Amino acid sequence: MSNRYLVIIKLREESYSGSSEEAAFMIVDQMIPSLDMMKRMENDGKVTGGFFVGQTSGMFIFSVEDEMELDKILASIPIMNVYDIEIAPLQSINSTLEHNRRIVEDVRKAAGINVPR
Repeated sequence: MSNRYLVIIKLREESYSGSSEEAAFMIVDQMIPSLDMMKRMENDGKVTGGFFVGQTSGMFIFSVEDEMELDKILASIPIMNVYDIEIAPLQSINSTLEHNRRIVEDVRKAAGINVPR
């Protein structure tokens, strides 16, 4: 079973000076190879999401075995060395629903309430 992680990335301001030469380098040597890698991962069901239109940031959901696999994947993507990254593990909707139902049941038992659902 895979775990899902929300990954938010944002280009570090100090990583890009704005010159045409640097932009060309970033696109050819970092962005295109990174997008090719992410496209393959998307085709394999490992990632979904994308970049915000007109911005240098994006949001992705990775489906991986564990945080170690996620770290390995992120470290292998060339553009990640110039991005700030936020990671949050996600809980499935079904798991959240079951958790909340258990809480309600525990509260009912503690209060001595025997009300049908």
